[in-house]
Amino acid sequence: MPALRTLGLVILAVFAVSIGILGYVYMRAVLDESAAREAALRVSEACQTVINVGGQQVVDITIPGNYHMRFLDNQIVVDNYRIPEQGFVLKFAENASELGPGTHTLSIRIENNRLVITRI
Repeated sequence: MPALRTLGLVILAVFAVSIGILGYVYMRAVLDESAAREAALRVSEACQTVINVGGQQVVDITIPGNYHMRFLDNQIVVDNYRIPEQGFVLKFAENASELGPGTHTLSIRIENNRLVITRI
């Protein structure tokens, strides 16, 4: 009987640990997605400021692992998340490179009626 009770406690402990691990993985994914969207929002705000006021904006962003930021036509795309929904008034220059995971410092300006984003 004590062996059966010990086996039950071990199974219960394994179950509790596995739920904890799954919860951690889920929360990590949610936090990474939130950070990727926040980075896209920061770049979007800087682009909108350049469109409205002119000049140049410098913005620091951090893109979490497994996420990439691309600049397509007049939207910023992070996986399937596009911002702004209707797009900017101006399109991005064709040479805007894709940004992978990590910390980036970006310079945003208008050149030849296009948004130009370069890494500093």
